[in-house]
Amino acid sequence: MRTILLTLMLLLTLTACAGKDDAPIDDAAAENPASEDAVPAETAPAEQAQTDETAAKKKSIAEEEAQIGPIGNIRLADGSALELTKFEKIGKYYIYISGKLNGRSSTVVSFTRLSDLKHFASIRFKDQHTFTIITKGEKELHFADSRVYIGSDSPTTYTFHTTRPDSYKTELIEVNKADVKEIIID
Repeated sequence: MRTILLTLMLLLTLTACAGKDDAPIDDAAAENPASEDAVPAETAPAEQAQTDETAAKKKSIAEEEAQIGPIGNIRLADGSALELTKFEKIGKYYIYISGKLNGRSSTVVSFTRLSDLKHFASIRFKDQHTFTIITKGEKELHFADSRVYIGSDSPTTYTFHTTRPDSYKTELIEVNKADVKEIIID
Protein backbone atom coordinates (compact mmCIF):
# COMPACT_ATOMS: atom_id res chain seq x y z
CA MET A 1 0.00 0.00 0.00
CA ARG A 2 2.83 2.39 0.87
CA THR A 3 4.56 1.56 -2.41
CA ILE A 4 1.47 2.40 -4.42
CA LEU A 5 1.02 5.65 -2.50
CA LEU A 6 4.68 6.65 -3.04
CA THR A 7 4.47 5.78 -6.73
CA LEU A 8 1.33 7.87 -7.17
CA MET A 9 2.93 10.83 -5.36
CA LEU A 10 6.04 10.52 -7.53
CA LEU A 11 3.93 10.46 -10.72
CA LEU A 12 1.95 13.47 -9.52
CA THR A 13 5.17 15.38 -8.80
CA LEU A 14 6.65 14.49 -12.20
CA THR A 15 3.46 15.54 -13.97
CA ALA A 16 3.40 18.87 -12.15
CA CYS A 17 7.08 19.55 -12.90
CA ALA A 18 6.78 18.58 -16.57
CA GLY A 19 4.42 21.47 -17.25
CA LYS A 20 6.73 24.03 -15.69
CA ASP A 21 8.46 26.34 -18.19
CA ASP A 22 12.23 26.42 -17.75
CA ALA A 23 12.57 29.89 -19.27
CA PRO A 24 13.55 32.65 -16.85
CA ILE A 25 10.84 35.15 -16.00
CA ASP A 26 11.47 38.70 -17.14
CA ASP A 27 11.20 40.86 -13.99
CA ALA A 28 9.79 43.86 -15.87
CA ALA A 29 7.03 41.77 -17.39
CA ALA A 30 6.29 40.11 -14.05
CA GLU A 31 5.98 43.46 -12.26
CA ASN A 32 3.74 45.05 -14.86
CA PRO A 33 1.98 42.46 -17.03
CA ALA A 34 0.03 45.14 -18.90
CA SER A 35 3.17 46.99 -20.04
CA GLU A 36 3.95 47.33 -23.76
CA ASP A 37 7.18 45.32 -23.42
CA ALA A 38 5.48 42.31 -21.89
CA VAL A 39 5.29 39.30 -24.19
CA PRO A 40 2.50 36.78 -23.71
CA ALA A 41 3.80 33.39 -22.66
CA GLU A 42 2.29 31.69 -25.72
CA THR A 43 4.20 33.88 -28.23
CA ALA A 44 7.55 33.97 -26.41
CA PRO A 45 8.96 30.69 -27.84
CA ALA A 46 7.88 31.63 -31.37
CA GLU A 47 9.45 35.06 -31.08
CA GLN A 48 12.62 33.52 -29.60
CA ALA A 49 12.86 31.18 -32.60
CA GLN A 50 12.44 34.16 -34.96
CA THR A 51 15.11 36.07 -33.04
CA ASP A 52 17.52 33.10 -33.28
CA GLU A 53 16.83 32.77 -37.01
CA THR A 54 17.38 36.50 -37.53
CA ALA A 55 20.66 36.35 -35.60
CA ALA A 56 21.83 33.42 -37.74
CA LYS A 57 20.96 35.33 -40.93
CA LYS A 58 22.79 38.43 -39.68
CA LYS A 59 25.86 36.33 -38.88
CA SER A 60 25.73 34.78 -42.35
CA ILE A 61 25.36 38.21 -43.95
CA ALA A 62 28.19 39.62 -41.83
CA GLU A 63 30.40 36.71 -42.92
CA GLU A 64 29.54 37.37 -46.57
CA GLU A 65 30.14 41.11 -46.24
CA ALA A 66 33.50 40.49 -44.56
CA GLN A 67 34.83 39.30 -47.94
CA ILE A 68 36.23 42.46 -49.43
CA GLY A 69 38.68 41.85 -52.22
CA PRO A 70 39.99 38.60 -53.62
CA ILE A 71 40.14 35.50 -51.45
CA GLY A 72 42.42 33.52 -53.73
CA ASN A 73 43.36 32.44 -57.24
CA ILE A 74 42.35 29.66 -59.59
CA ARG A 75 45.18 28.19 -61.67
CA LEU A 76 44.03 26.63 -64.92
CA ALA A 77 45.59 23.86 -67.04
CA ASP A 78 46.62 26.32 -69.78
CA GLY A 79 48.78 28.26 -67.29
CA SER A 80 46.41 31.20 -66.86
CA ALA A 81 44.99 32.28 -63.52
CA LEU A 82 41.70 33.76 -62.42
CA GLU A 83 41.16 35.88 -59.35
CA LEU A 84 38.80 34.15 -56.91
CA THR A 85 36.60 36.86 -55.48
CA LYS A 86 33.95 34.74 -53.80
CA PHE A 87 32.78 31.14 -53.52
CA GLU A 88 29.28 30.52 -54.82
CA LYS A 89 27.10 28.52 -52.43
CA ILE A 90 25.28 25.34 -53.41
CA GLY A 91 22.27 25.63 -51.13
CA LYS A 92 23.97 25.99 -47.76
CA TYR A 93 27.35 24.52 -48.78
CA TYR A 94 30.42 26.21 -50.22
CA ILE A 95 32.14 22.93 -51.09
CA TYR A 96 30.72 19.41 -51.03
CA ILE A 97 33.10 16.42 -51.27
CA SER A 98 32.36 12.72 -51.43
CA GLY A 99 35.25 10.30 -51.85
CA LYS A 100 37.94 8.17 -50.27
CA LEU A 101 39.94 10.26 -47.79
CA ASN A 102 43.57 9.14 -47.50
CA GLY A 103 42.77 5.78 -49.10
CA ARG A 104 40.17 4.82 -46.49
CA SER A 105 36.49 4.15 -46.87
CA SER A 106 34.17 6.71 -48.39
CA THR A 107 33.94 10.05 -46.62
CA VAL A 108 31.54 12.96 -47.07
CA VAL A 109 32.73 16.44 -46.17
CA SER A 110 30.70 19.60 -46.63
CA PHE A 111 31.78 23.10 -45.72
CA THR A 112 29.06 25.55 -44.76
CA ARG A 113 31.23 28.37 -43.38
CA LEU A 114 33.73 30.48 -45.23
CA SER A 115 35.93 30.53 -42.12
CA ASP A 116 36.44 26.75 -42.56
CA LEU A 117 37.75 27.30 -46.08
CA LYS A 118 40.18 29.93 -44.81
CA HIS A 119 42.10 27.09 -43.08
CA PHE A 120 43.07 25.74 -46.51
CA ALA A 121 46.18 26.92 -48.33
CA SER A 122 45.20 25.24 -51.59
CA ILE A 123 43.28 22.51 -53.33
CA ARG A 124 45.38 20.74 -55.99
CA PHE A 125 43.63 18.65 -58.62
CA LYS A 126 45.40 15.69 -60.21
CA ASP A 127 42.29 14.96 -62.28
CA GLN A 128 38.55 15.43 -61.86
CA HIS A 129 38.28 12.66 -59.27
CA THR A 130 41.63 12.88 -57.45
CA PHE A 131 42.76 15.94 -55.51
CA THR A 132 44.63 17.05 -52.40
CA ILE A 133 43.62 19.71 -49.88
CA ILE A 134 46.63 21.34 -48.23
CA THR A 135 45.89 23.17 -44.98
CA LYS A 136 47.69 26.26 -43.70
CA GLY A 137 49.33 23.91 -41.17
CA GLU A 138 50.90 21.95 -44.07
CA LYS A 139 48.65 18.90 -43.55
CA GLU A 140 47.51 17.07 -46.66
CA LEU A 141 44.12 15.46 -47.19
CA HIS A 142 44.17 13.18 -50.25
CA PHE A 143 40.84 12.35 -51.89
CA ALA A 144 40.55 9.60 -54.52
CA ASP A 145 37.52 8.27 -56.39
CA SER A 146 35.81 11.46 -55.37
CA ARG A 147 33.12 13.81 -56.47
CA VAL A 148 33.67 17.43 -55.56
CA TYR A 149 31.14 20.19 -56.10
CA ILE A 150 32.16 23.84 -55.90
CA GLY A 151 29.58 26.49 -56.69
CA SER A 152 27.19 24.20 -58.56
CA ASP A 153 25.93 20.66 -58.54
CA SER A 154 27.14 20.12 -62.09
CA PRO A 155 29.27 16.99 -62.62
CA THR A 156 31.45 18.78 -65.20
CA THR A 157 31.91 22.38 -64.01
CA TYR A 158 32.80 24.54 -61.00
CA THR A 159 31.22 27.96 -60.49
CA PHE A 160 33.10 30.91 -58.97
CA HIS A 161 32.85 34.65 -58.60
CA THR A 162 35.81 36.35 -60.23
CA THR A 163 36.97 39.74 -61.41
CA ARG A 164 38.11 39.96 -65.01
CA PRO A 165 41.35 41.89 -65.68
CA ASP A 166 39.53 44.33 -67.99
CA SER A 167 36.77 45.09 -65.48
CA TYR A 168 36.42 45.70 -61.77
CA LYS A 169 33.00 44.13 -61.60
CA THR A 170 32.54 40.70 -60.08
CA GLU A 171 30.98 38.10 -62.33
CA LEU A 172 29.88 34.52 -61.95
CA ILE A 173 31.78 32.12 -64.23
CA GLU A 174 31.71 28.40 -64.90
CA VAL A 175 34.98 26.55 -65.41
CA ASN A 176 35.31 22.97 -66.63
CA LYS A 177 36.57 20.68 -63.86
CA ALA A 178 39.24 19.27 -66.19
CA ASP A 179 40.67 22.80 -66.67
CA VAL A 180 41.19 23.56 -62.95
CA LYS A 181 44.61 22.55 -61.62
CA GLU A 182 44.73 24.41 -58.31
CA ILE A 183 42.64 26.70 -56.14
CA ILE A 184 44.85 28.83 -53.90
CA ILE A 185 43.12 30.42 -50.91
CA ASP A 186 44.71 33.49 -49.30
